Parts: sequence; C-alpha cells; structure tokens
Amino acid sequence: MSDPQYWADFGGRMSLAGVEVTDSNVSQLGAVQAVRHGLSSAMKSLPASVYRRGANGAREALPDHPVTRLFAANPNARQTPAELVGELAWNVSYYRNSYCAILPGDPRALEYYAVGGLEWLHPRRLAMVERGIDGRLYYTFNPPATIVQGAQLKQTTYRDDELWHIRSNPLREDGLLGEPIFHSARHVFARAIAVHDYGDIWFKNNGQSGGTLEHPGVFKDKADRNEFLENWRAAGTGMNRHKDRLLTHGVKYNPIKVTNSEAQLLETEDAADTAVFGLWSYPLHRASRLKRATNNNVEQQSLDFVVGCVAPLAIEIEQGVERDLLLDNENGDLFFEFNFFGLLRGDLLNRYRAYLIGRQGEWLSANDILRFENMSPRTDPGGNEYKNPLTKDSAGDAQGVDDKAGSNGGSSSPNEDGNDD
Repeated sequence: MSDPQYWADFGGRMSLAGVEVTDSNVSQLGAVQAVRHGLSSAMKSLPASVYRRGANGAREALPDHPVTRLFAANPNARQTPAELVGELAWNVSYYRNSYCAILPGDPRALEYYAVGGLEWLHPRRLAMVERGIDGRLYYTFNPPATIVQGAQLKQTTYRDDELWHIRSNPLREDGLLGEPIFHSARHVFARAIAVHDYGDIWFKNNGQSGGTLEHPGVFKDKADRNEFLENWRAAGTGMNRHKDRLLTHGVKYNPIKVTNSEAQLLETEDAADTAVFGLWSYPLHRASRLKRATNNNVEQQSLDFVVGCVAPLAIEIEQGVERDLLLDNENGDLFFEFNFFGLLRGDLLNRYRAYLIGRQGEWLSANDILRFENMSPRTDPGGNEYKNPLTKDSAGDAQGVDDKAGSNGGSSSPNEDGNDD
C-alpha cells in the first residue's frame, strides 16, 4: 500500500496543482478528445491485409486470409472493423494496453483457422495479471459496468494464449503492462485541468474575479455575517448574475478588476493544450489550432502526423498481429500491414505529376495508377504494360530510337521502308 501505483489504480493522486488526475477527468479535456478523434479516425480509415513475401522484395496480398477478414470484414458478431481498429488504436495510445479475447474458429468449417474472432475488452475492466506456476500469464477481467439482463456478473480469467494483448511504452517495472499516459504524464494533465477549471469557474462567476465588501461597522454575530454573505453570493450567481443587487448595512462593494488579458488566460490555456498535444506528437493544425499555420507547413505537418504519430501506433498493432494471430506463419513469409497510401496522398495535381514520373520511369503501369485512384483497371493489354507511353520501344531500346531520330534530323517520319521503328 506504500506503492503510489496502488493508489493511482484506485482513481489517481492529488497533483501539485491541487487537481486529482484520473482517467475520467483527463478524458474530458478538449485536447485529449481531439487527439482521440484524430488518431482513431486515421487508423480505422487505413486498409489492412496479410501479405506473403516473394522473391526480390515482391509481395502478394492475401484478401481471403482469415486474419485479413478479421480486420477487413468481420472481427466479431457485434463490431465492424472500423469500430475495433479505432478502439485498439486509442487503447494502445492512451492506456498503453489493448485487450481482445481470442474467439476460437469453428473446427467444422472447411477453412478452419484457430482464431475465429476478436472480442474487444476495455482496459478499465482489467482487475489483475499474475503469473501461474506453469509460467503462463493469467488476466482477470471484471464484468462490464453496463449490466445486461441475464449476464453473469462475475470475473473472467483468460490465459495468455486466449487473449490478444498489445503493450506500448513505457512499460511498468514488471514489463507485463504498459503504463497509462495519465499516470506517466500526471502533472501535464494536472496543469491543463487546473487551467480549464479556472476558466469554467470564471464564466460561472459572471466573468468577474470577485471583490471585497467594505462594512462600516460590525455584525452582531457570526451567523448574521454568514447570512449576509450567502444572500449576496446567491443574488449574483446562476440565473441571478445579471440582476440588480441591494447592499444593506451601509456595505460598499469594491470589485477586483483582473481581466483575462491581464491574467493571460487564453495564452495559458493554449500552452497547456499544446503540452498535451506534445505527449502524442500530435500536430496543432489537426485540432484547428491554426495560429502559426501556413499552406506550406500544414502539408509538412500532415506528413509528420503520419510518420511520427500514426505510423508507430500502426507498427505496434501490426507486430502484435504477427506475433499472436498469424498462426500459419511457420516459414515467416507472412506479414500484416496497414496501407498508408490514402493518408500520404497529395493534392490532385501533385499526384498526377508523380504518376507521370512513374509512367515515364517505367515503374508504374496504367492499371497501377488506376488502382491507386480507386478506379477500375483498363481491360486492354496495354493497361499492365510498363513501357514509357512517350516512346515506341521499351527502355532497353530507347537509346536506339534516339540515335535514329538524331540521324534523321529529329524528324519523326517513317523510315525508307515505310515502317515505324
């Protein structure tokens, strides 16, 4: 009980700012909600598939692999793939732990696979992790807070091969669990909560900072003084904040005039939110903080968002899939990957310029480009050709074409035999 982590698990400790930092009040911060929406929306929009490695860096997508279907069609009977991936992404980045019970496949099915589904478990439900005498880990989960009619309200224990658990850094000392971000960055969230609470109280108090009441005499007793103060405060708060008030007993009111500009409330709130965004390397423009944004640096920040914020999160999920769910990967030739092409796409003109470079460089075919643009491929044989469309021959004969063109003075007319080379 002397371990601070013990008390943190029961709701958090009081910070130096005088604010109790818990999962509940941290989640209410607007900056945290912006990060949650941005990360989960980006991750669940990414196509995902199992691939097979080939020779010379080739890869083959396996759309019919059971694990691909889990993340592209049907993870379980109640959730869509977008719902599952969105929750996994936020759980890994916020709680630094995500859990899914592994549902067994149907052995009577023609394409039997041991992993038949994934049942998402909220990290708040975890009650205990312990290592058994057999060396395996056992995870005990409390029943959900929402009571379903007829549900068994008892804890459920999973062995480590019955549970898909993804951990994220930093880990706790035992290495079994990741440390939630509201534990490791407690004081960052405490400052943000304290600043926003101050602003809320300021608005609740009619946008005023209070004042002093100057009494010419003395009250007859303490009860009389308290009654006067209570009546004064009740007459100037809530729905009465804009009504006239009557001063009795010859009392004079002296307001304390401290404006928000003098207190730098907006600047302080902005700095507190920026510190929260920094915990996830989350770019400010995605939370509509455009004070220092320009057309040029927003594009660069969008790239930074993918490379520094979303990609590490995707890698953790990908490696977790390969470790725990790809059960038919004895040869190590299978891997799971999210496709980031949609997030890295530029504007229309820049995309078409890049496609033109790829076509002229002969590493993109017309059908490759059409697939990138989610368009139907060409049905003619030329759709899969990689020849430069600006020449008549392949890259190996391009020099010969140039030489012949030069000998004819750059003319593109047919040769003497009447045929084009």
